[in-house]
Amino acid sequence: MMAQFVTMCVLRHYRDLVRYERQQRNRRWHYELPIASYDCRVGVMGIGLLGGAAARMLSGIGFPVAGWGRSPRSIDGVETYHGREGLAPFLARTDILVCLLPLTRETRHIVGRDVLYGLPRGAKLVNCGRGGTVDEAALLAALRDGQIAEATIDVFEEEPLPPESPFWGMEQVLVLPHIASIAVPEIAARDVVANIRRLRAGQPLLNIVDRARGY
Repeated sequence: MMAQFVTMCVLRHYRDLVRYERQQRNRRWHYELPIASYDCRVGVMGIGLLGGAAARMLSGIGFPVAGWGRSPRSIDGVETYHGREGLAPFLARTDILVCLLPLTRETRHIVGRDVLYGLPRGAKLVNCGRGGTVDEAALLAALRDGQIAEATIDVFEEEPLPPESPFWGMEQVLVLPHIASIAVPEIAARDVVANIRRLRAGQPLLNIVDRARGY
């Protein structure tokens, strides 16, 4: 579900639907030829279970995809970067940045001014991970400055988003109520049953949280 949602958001930015939503309000169309998908570079920050699935799905429909994480990973069809030394080159080749990082001491406000201005000017941002990974003041400044052209934000530091937040009134920002990935009861029940069976059989459990890492 997360991979599908991320793909939808990326496609919305890639196909300039924000432009057409604005034109609808003005009741006047102005068509512009879209670029080819292979010229729209997507970068995924956080390439674990969810980020890896999203990166593979985006790569599978024709986008050049790169992923960045804290440690080295290999994903078929995806260029990967890791660590502090890999962040700058990852950002420099990214036109649409997808944030799917967990929130830890190391990742709080990791997407701040340096990261936002490390992207090409006019880049677009999708955050479906954790609100605290993005410095919202820095993002607001980058949106007002035009460094970030558009954003889709599903998670915020304070939820529900307060009515006075400037994000509500920005036409280049899509504000969403933390809906990217939802636990479907039928699917979640299967996972619970599978882990009960593993526990009874003395087998390792699935989807274990590492308390030291924080996720």
